[in-house]
Amino acid sequence: MRGDQHVSLSLATAGLLIAPWVSVLDPALIAVLLFGVFVGSLAPDADAVDAAIFNGRIGGVKGKKGQVLNGFAVVLPVFGYTIRYLIYYPLSLVFSLLLRKSYRHRHRGLLHSLAGVALTSVILSGYLGLILAGLNWPLALLPAFGCAFFAGCVLHLMEDTCTPAGVAWLYPFFRGRVAGRVRALEDADVRPTAFAIVLVLAAAGMLAATFVTTVPSEDLRLLALGGTLVLWIVFMLVCRVRGERRR
Repeated sequence: MRGDQHVSLSLATAGLLIAPWVSVLDPALIAVLLFGVFVGSLAPDADAVDAAIFNGRIGGVKGKKGQVLNGFAVVLPVFGYTIRYLIYYPLSLVFSLLLRKSYRHRHRGLLHSLAGVALTSVILSGYLGLILAGLNWPLALLPAFGCAFFAGCVLHLMEDTCTPAGVAWLYPFFRGRVAGRVRALEDADVRPTAFAIVLVLAAAGMLAATFVTTVPSEDLRLLALGGTLVLWIVFMLVCRVRGERRR
């Protein structure tokens, strides 16, 4: 999918999950969680030279929303080049030596797999930890950023799974892909935009319910989690996601 679609869908999903926790979470923690998802939603595309994470700007977003997102996007190249040259290339070298001909360096390869995004999240968190420790800055929010970054990466994979190129979730150990039929580069395909609107409305409803209803917080959190899963399953069914084996 396009960079703006990755950001919109990922942040809307995170918003729905965080909404019932807003009254008890520290605002700084919420900001870190959303920022982690924001960076993670674009990070897997660091294996492509023309990816949005290298531009410092999210194309396709306009108005106030675009101004806010592009205000944060100025730091994206720092993460993009770090991931590409200090994480992705070293990991590719290791997997090339271990797996030899069965490993190929390519877009939607290692960085678009569960193993790739998990290792990237751990290594990036390690780099950030070293920097923060060197500056004598607190590390308390680093685990939250690492988890949110990983969640953003997984959401990116789920979104790309809905496109014809699909995602090989278990690459490089298994090359079978899961793919859908969303033509993300065609404006006529409104499914990603429509789904983002549904997620935003659900998040807004959940946020309102947190403050104006007497429903226990625990019930709202379970409802948000279950609702998110159901909405994503329905979206993948609408996108006609199927498994396919490729060599």
